[in-house]
Amino acid sequence: MPYIPLHISALFIALVFGIAFLIIIAVQVCGRRLELSFEEQRNNIWATICVLLVWLMFTLIIGISGYLTDFTALPPKILLVIVPPFLFMLLILTSKQFHQLCAPLDNFWFIYPQSFRILMEFILWLLYRYHIIPVQMTFEGRNFDIIIGLTAPIVAYYCFNRKTWSPKVALVWNFIGLALLINVMVVAFLSTPYPFRHFMNEPANTLPFYFPFVWLPSVVVPFALLLHAISIRRLIIGDNR
Repeated sequence: MPYIPLHISALFIALVFGIAFLIIIAVQVCGRRLELSFEEQRNNIWATICVLLVWLMFTLIIGISGYLTDFTALPPKILLVIVPPFLFMLLILTSKQFHQLCAPLDNFWFIYPQSFRILMEFILWLLYRYHIIPVQMTFEGRNFDIIIGLTAPIVAYYCFNRKTWSPKVALVWNFIGLALLINVMVVAFLSTPYPFRHFMNEPANTLPFYFPFVWLPSVVVPFALLLHAISIRRLIIGDNR
């Protein structure tokens, strides 16, 4: 396991729990705006907390155990923490009940939070400066994800607060955000020490195979993807609030 300075790990853990807290707050706000009964609101919040805690604990244990670090295994064991959140996203995105729960939220709820990517890119840059990850995973290399983080507040404000920009701007921005996210995911995967590794510069990307950065592919990336997916769907169907 590479040595990761404590302050970087602490900053990343704070980011992950900030994301979890934001999800819980969103569920609470939705329940209130839908005027659900107290019991329904409580059940929704506790269900959300339980799902988040179970997933965080499961991935924590997997990351600490070293199980993911067998780089000769095919298919890669890292898929154990990548595939479930993607399947869960597909499940809720096709759920009518989920979209009804999200209905009271204005579109900026799904764009402003993408500014967390500024902090995430800063953390990756710090890791690069400590020679823990390769340069292509940062904005000095092939990772341009910080653009989305920097522009998220601007797009949300002018499209949905002041409403001086067309919602189509937000739609295009979301697709660009998806493309940049997929780009960095591919770069990260091709920088790992698997047989199909493409980027041969050192160090190899072993970061997501250890705690706490196992939460990067299992929590942080799915959260960004989910925000894009919900926002795109709402804009395509004409919900321009």
